[in-house]
Amino acid sequence: MIFQADFGTVIYFVLIIYLGVSLILFVAGTGIMQMYANSKEWDKSFKIPIKINGIWSVISIAIGIPLTLLIGDSVMIDFIRFGVNMLVGLLLATRYYKKEKGDIIPFILIIQFVLFIIAVIFSNIYSILVLSFLNG
Repeated sequence: MIFQADFGTVIYFVLIIYLGVSLILFVAGTGIMQMYANSKEWDKSFKIPIKINGIWSVISIAIGIPLTLLIGDSVMIDFIRFGVNMLVGLLLATRYYKKEKGDIIPFILIIQFVLFIIAVIFSNIYSILVLSFLNG
């Protein structure tokens, strides 16, 4: 188990996992949001997706690292991030894209669903790599 290693090693690997997954989600989320907004002819720039995904990344790190240290690696953390990011994304996208909530909800829901799947996949990949590294 990962918690048989010393506490410093555990924190080191948790930081690597969350920073790596957050970077992947930031890049993927920015691209997905820009393509989706462009297809709806809302905005063609990367400015708004970078702002929203930057905030989502900070939230994901702020939620993910402390909860992982407290309760361990769990899919429940991804559900919590999903819910918080849905609320924040709804508020920010409504403000920046200047659209009605009825148009923004499916927009944010689809993006968050795709990012949720990506987060689960890459968290599991990183966890497997860390466990194989610790087990030698």
